[in-house]
Amino acid sequence: MIARFNRSLPAALGMMLAALPVLASPPALFPVSQHLPRVVMGEEGRRLNAAGDRIYAAGLSGRTATRYLLLRPGPVLTGDRGQRLGRSSIALGEARRVTDGEPALLRIERSRREIRPGDYLLAIEPDRRVGHD
Repeated sequence: MIARFNRSLPAALGMMLAALPVLASPPALFPVSQHLPRVVMGEEGRRLNAAGDRIYAAGLSGRTATRYLLLRPGPVLTGDRGQRLGRSSIALGEARRVTDGEPALLRIERSRREIRPGDYLLAIEPDRRVGHD
């Protein structure tokens, strides 16, 4: 018996996917042109941190964003002829600012890899969806 294709399935699947929150995605190339804030250390001097941990970051004073992507520079990308194209970004996770100051305190909300001193923070743009407050 051959199963029939249900034409309403793609529409329903599209509606479900549209309802999912949009997750921030890291840039494909590491943004070397920007002066980015950096992780200084974890609470209690920890050098390896993950989701739920709190970290200190330098360079956030004067910035208004409260959510940040945690990034690490990846390997250098080269073109077919050996020309340098840039450096890839390794997405480590996301953090939310807890307190201002220098250094500022952040809480790691999600992590894919360990967060270490020297890792970078890139502000997550505010959600610009229609009807979003």
